[in-house]
Amino acid sequence: MSKSVLLLQLLDLLKSDPTLNAGDLARELGRSERTIYRYLQALSLDLSVPVYFEDGYKVAGRPRLAPINFSEEEAIALRLALSAGPIRRTEPLNRHATSALRKVEAAMSEASFKLSQAVAGRVTWSATGHETQSISEALLSLLESAVIQQKTLALNYRSLQSQKPRPRDFDPYALVYRRHTWYLIGLCHERRMVIQLKAGRITSARETQRTFQRPESFSVDAFYESSWEVLTGEPVRVEILFDAEVARLVMETQRHPTQETHQRDDGSVIFTAEVAGFAEIGWWTLSFGGAAEVLNPLEFREWMKAHASRLATRYDACP
Repeated sequence: MSKSVLLLQLLDLLKSDPTLNAGDLARELGRSERTIYRYLQALSLDLSVPVYFEDGYKVAGRPRLAPINFSEEEAIALRLALSAGPIRRTEPLNRHATSALRKVEAAMSEASFKLSQAVAGRVTWSATGHETQSISEALLSLLESAVIQQKTLALNYRSLQSQKPRPRDFDPYALVYRRHTWYLIGLCHERRMVIQLKAGRITSARETQRTFQRPESFSVDAFYESSWEVLTGEPVRVEILFDAEVARLVMETQRHPTQETHQRDDGSVIFTAEVAGFAEIGWWTLSFGGAAEVLNPLEFREWMKAHASRLATRYDACP
């Protein structure tokens, strides 16, 4: 590990806990106390950060690395990337992002640092909704480690259809935040195919001693290429008619990469896309009520008819 990385780790420790002495710092960094004293001196010389002792080592001021000038747009982009909603709501990613932002700001010129502070909160990104199941920090860290180190996992998973968790061996290819929660994508040994598991349904997991090689051909984008949101499968071309009253709402957002819209003379719009199955796009279509009609394929029309009939029956039963 390079000296610069160790200095930044030391700086993080000093800022996170101002009660640490040289012995504490030596244990945290796995170095001798003599080395810690040299590093404390290097903080002052290399980063121009005054360090003093008062019931523990403390720092005064802001670290100064070789200054980097960031434009307003770059400062916004950095903060946006490191403070996005999914990251801020998830540990330990939140702590890692906060630490990374501190290190980036340490390398900023004074003008860029002030600009970074000024743009905080002006442009934000937050995923809507909340996770249906909480994911423990320990589990998320384990999954992240297994993905990076390419370690086969022995886990227990409770699917939506099963009442009890079932064991399976799993080669994790990627950990993805999608549709308000985390998913683990990889090769399921039992099913002998690449699938996704909702992380919140993993009841237990441990790394095995076995490793795997992720296929070079695998990519997260390709895995979800036909998905409307999360579900995967063979793409089906759907065609939906939206009345003029909702046409602008449908046309103003690109909801799928294969989406095409054609506005008709009466103001209505024909929406087409190639998606994996009917369920997810079907629920979206139902949200428009009578202002939407599935034209093709016939199986999708029947799916919509069955769900609409079920809704009508339920409401007909109301007093």
